[in-house]
This record gives sequence, structure tokens and C-alpha cells, in this order.
Amino acid sequence: MFSITEEAEIYVADLFEQQDEKDLGLKVDVEKAGTPVATVTFNFCIKSELPESYNEFPFVGFSSFIDESNNEYLRDSHVALKIDGTNKKLTITAPNAKGEAPKDDAPLEEKILFTIVTEVNPSLASHGGFVDLVEITPKNEVVLNFGGGCQGCSSVNLTLKDGVEKQLKELYPEIVAVLDATDHSYKENAYM
Repeated sequence: MFSITEEAEIYVADLFEQQDEKDLGLKVDVEKAGTPVATVTFNFCIKSELPESYNEFPFVGFSSFIDESNNEYLRDSHVALKIDGTNKKLTITAPNAKGEAPKDDAPLEEKILFTIVTEVNPSLASHGGFVDLVEITPKNEVVLNFGGGCQGCSSVNLTLKDGVEKQLKELYPEIVAVLDATDHSYKENAYM
């Protein structure tokens, strides 16, 4: 179902070894599967309490359980262990979780929304920020609203012009401009 690095497998097996419960498994789910905001989650579960639709996938020291409905979304997924100083966490690359990108003949709004969710927002998230599509004007101007760390940030114009606008216009040449409709006077969460 998914591949896992040896160090990630050892890390998960160690977590299971520390638990008192012997009927534990690792439940892997895809929330909002097939949408641009899909996320993969890992949770301990009691094997005997899972519905019959969950299939078992054994690994060294533990078993994962995946609902049949998520098989396609987790196809070609890869689990690794990210180590940052003394912190360790599992990461998963799941190229099929979000479904397929909109076709070339899809409406511009659908394509822009997909790009915002899958490419723009993940890069803005490193500063605690995000952007929402407000509208596409009849002149093909894309109006955005910045939030989180981007709202009130002193670098938001640079982010807009050299980041978001450049990226969207390269992908969709029919876009005339990308505009910011955000009230940046609110600076409480701004990334500085």
C-alpha cells in the first residue's frame, strides 16, 4: 500500500513497544480524500474495533490498517522519518491523496483553487500564512485575501508580486493581475 523507510519503521515499532495495549494498530486515513485539501493521518487504533472495511498491512513490530476506500488515494505513498534536532516526526508523501489536478479545459477558478491549495498555501504555511481566492473579475484579475502570518506582514507585497502572482501567471497566462483585498492594518499574527 505504501512504502516506509527502515528508520521510520523502527521509530513506529518503538512507539508501539512503549504502549501497554497489545491489540493496537496504526490506522492510516485520508481526510477529505480526492480534494485539494486532503490530508493523511496516523492514529493508534484498537484492531478489534475497526470496521471490516479496514485491511491489515503488516510491518516489523506493528500493523497498519487502511480502509478499502482509501486504497487508491494511498497508492504510491511513501512514509519517512523527519529528524529536526531532537524532534522526530513521521512524514508521508501521498501523490494520489488530493486526486487529479483539473484538466486543461476546466474553469479557471477550479484550476486556481487547486494551485492555491496544493502549491501556494503549502509554501506560505512555513510562515504561518495562507491565501484564499476572493474572486476572479471579468477582466481576469485574481483577487486574493491573505491570512495568518501573511496578514499585516511587511513583506506581503513581495510575496504577492514575486511569489503568488508570478506563479499563477506562469501557469495561467490569461490572468491579467493578482490583487490583494486584505486589510493589512491587523498585524497581530503577522510574520515579521
